[in-house]
Amino acid sequence: MTTERYHAFDSLRGAMMLLGVVLHSATMYSTIDGIWWMKDPETGRWADTLILFIHAFRLPVFFVMAGFFACLLKEKRGWQAMLENRFARLGAPFLIALVTIFPVLRVFNVYAHYAQRGPEPWAATWAWLMSGRFGETMEPGHMWFLETLLWTLLVALPLMGWLDRLRGGWFRRVMTAWWGWAAMALVTFPTLLITEVGLLDTPKGFSPNWHVVAAYLVFFAFGWGLYRNREALPVLRRGGWPEILVAVALVAPTLLAIIAQLEQRGTRLWGPYVATAALTAFTVWLMIYGLMGLFLRKYSEASPLSRYLSDSAYWVYLMHPVALVMIQLPMTALPVNGGVKFVLGIAFAVPVLYWTYDRWARPTWVGALLNGRRMARGLPRAAAHPDSDGESAQRAVARLLAVRDA
Repeated sequence: MTTERYHAFDSLRGAMMLLGVVLHSATMYSTIDGIWWMKDPETGRWADTLILFIHAFRLPVFFVMAGFFACLLKEKRGWQAMLENRFARLGAPFLIALVTIFPVLRVFNVYAHYAQRGPEPWAATWAWLMSGRFGETMEPGHMWFLETLLWTLLVALPLMGWLDRLRGGWFRRVMTAWWGWAAMALVTFPTLLITEVGLLDTPKGFSPNWHVVAAYLVFFAFGWGLYRNREALPVLRRGGWPEILVAVALVAPTLLAIIAQLEQRGTRLWGPYVATAALTAFTVWLMIYGLMGLFLRKYSEASPLSRYLSDSAYWVYLMHPVALVMIQLPMTALPVNGGVKFVLGIAFAVPVLYWTYDRWARPTWVGALLNGRRMARGLPRAAAHPDSDGESAQRAVARLLAVRDA
């Protein structure tokens, strides 16, 4: 990699956040209960399949990137500055979202509940709010990954000496080997054997779920090791579509194993449980290696559009449930296929999210909180040619002087 910004990984991190819009648009139409704020009458296994696949790799990839950029920041500024930066960029948005976004989503959730059961849902919703039950239902919601990342950082703190030793040696051999994804799957597999059904669990409360933190710590540590061995990143360019296609092929047997477990809730079916954990572990790491290779080949150069999409991803992820439920709730009355509603939800939410980001977040204090600084509206200017920036110009002058003196 020749650019300090690591555009490929910046874009990959942003893409995983944007994929949350697709994931949560599909949850409305899943046959699985309790995974979204409301449920549409039109559900289908297609939504279950899409959710399973995206859930398997989206946040693991994000945590790999989180470890990479945390290590970058630590080596540039020291561990204390890194922690201060991460807690400010994660903790403050988490707390603000908890008192602004969560209440809106909970009201939609309660209204949808009563709308399916009585003629006056707004009156019932108001009565529910006045009953004082709101505080009892507080939870991280879709912000749970911020909380889990904060716990992961705290756990990583006493392990930094070990993390910094992930340079060269066995780690680089695994990282750069064609079979690296299989080796890392063997590391992830045991962490999935302490989950509910063999998938990465989603925490519901505010206390740490240590088995979830342990599972995501593996991905974070791998990302940390990637930065410690950043000169070997070009080797990972060989990954791409072959790994991704194999991962897609594993979705069907994984879904069958999960369905077998869900049909026998309360009874541990060890065969389907172990199969789910093993298939998920392989899917996760196939996607990590495949996506890293794809993005390193395609998106390593600076691009105003990819930079804008990366900058906006945090806002889009935090706000997308509100945009989605605004359109999903009225669409419950439409007698159309759930797949059509799924597409319509994305088509409505995405423009709304980018319009609000460009006007309400990017040039304001919100943008400074999420991105580290305020930025002008619209696409950023194209990056200067590497030989035209100030630092490169100074190096060019130094070389000329050296030749003259020689």
